[in-house]
Amino acid sequence: MRLIFLMSVVALCLSGCVGVAARTVSAARKPDLGKMLQNADENGDGAVTRAEFSDARNKMFSRLDRNGDGYFSKDDMRHGLLGRRAGGGNRMAQMMALFDKNGDGRISRDEFINGPAVSFDRADSNHDGVIDAGELKAFRSAVAARRSQ
Repeated sequence: MRLIFLMSVVALCLSGCVGVAARTVSAARKPDLGKMLQNADENGDGAVTRAEFSDARNKMFSRLDRNGDGYFSKDDMRHGLLGRRAGGGNRMAQMMALFDKNGDGRISRDEFINGPAVSFDRADSNHDGVIDAGELKAFRSAVAARRSQ
C-alpha cells in the first residue's frame, strides 16, 4: 500500500507530465489525481487553496527525500520506488526538467514546493487560487474521460 501511495505522490509531483506518470502505474492502480487534490484539503472545508496544495507538496517532499539531505535526486531513487521500477531514469529526467530550475541535477524543497502546479492550475478553472467542490468534480470527470480514451 505504501508503494502505491508513493507512486501516487510521484504522479502528483509530475502533474505537468500527468499522462506519462499515470501510464507508469499499472492499469488497475492508476493514481486518482482528483482524490490527491481533495486530500490536500487540510481543514476539511471542501475547497483546496493554493496554500493547502503547497503544504501537501511540502509533506510529499519529505517522503521523496529518502536520504534526508534536503534534495530529491538520483540518490533517493536508487533506494526508493522509482529506482526499482523500469523507466525510473526517464521519470527522474522528467522531474528534473519540470522542477530543477537551477540545473544542479537535484530538486530542492523550494523548487519542489514552488514548482509548476499544472494539476492545481487545471482544476482551478476560474483561476481564483481555490479549487472548490464543483471545480474538483469537473477535474475528476475530465481525468476519468482522458483515461477511458
